[in-house]
Amino acid sequence: MVMPQKLLAMLRDPKDLGELHEDGGELVNRDSGKRYPVVNGIPVFVEATDLGPLNSRYQRMYDWMCYGYDFALGFGNLLSWGKISAFRRMIVAALGLKAGQRCLLTSVGTGADIPFLSEQVALKDFGLVGLDLSAGMLKRCRKRLGRDSGSVLLVQANAEQLPFGDKVFDVVLHVGGINFFDQPAVAVREMLRVAKPGAALLVSDETKKIVTKSYQRSIFTRAYFKDAKTDFDPRSWVPEGVADLKYEEVWDGKGYILTFRA
Repeated sequence: MVMPQKLLAMLRDPKDLGELHEDGGELVNRDSGKRYPVVNGIPVFVEATDLGPLNSRYQRMYDWMCYGYDFALGFGNLLSWGKISAFRRMIVAALGLKAGQRCLLTSVGTGADIPFLSEQVALKDFGLVGLDLSAGMLKRCRKRLGRDSGSVLLVQANAEQLPFGDKVFDVVLHVGGINFFDQPAVAVREMLRVAKPGAALLVSDETKKIVTKSYQRSIFTRAYFKDAKTDFDPRSWVPEGVADLKYEEVWDGKGYILTFRA
């Protein structure tokens, strides 16, 4: 499959930020000779040997969880009387997304946040790139997009080592999963690196309240989260020098929203 030029122009080798070129269905860094596969139109920059222990663990979890993830999310939303959808809609609305902007959504998962983005601006009217560590989640995301798949560019990569050039995106959004990255502060610095000056950045996830009362107790997830850290402070991941840093706990203390500008 030929790589869309608007995506190819943004992509860089995550190891040295060298330019990438199409070659025989792969992407190649001509300076280093490093090659990356393109699977069903999705560039793959994930290599198992490069992943830390937590990223490797949760990649495996999401690869099998992807099949029931949307059902579980929908069921949870039903039980909460729509509060999960309201939370996601509130997050997206805070971005102030505009037509013509370029937006990076890291940890895109199955694309559960994309419908709320499209409520703000039609997918065809802005440039959305969805990135995830899990091939399984990206496969489900593409299926969810259906006819809109041509409007969203998907990439499999580690958010701690983004495969994009500097100052590319007008908006950077991350919802879910960052609490359990090997290096969440590195991921935030990478988000800042690829953001244009003045770009809006938003990081949101669940608080330790959910980790201890749900993830560490559920028979489906407790094996993965039994030793998960619960003393994290998302504000500590943000380097000095950003503008308009704000932190808020929402959804009865179950979620947080961290916003700032490059």
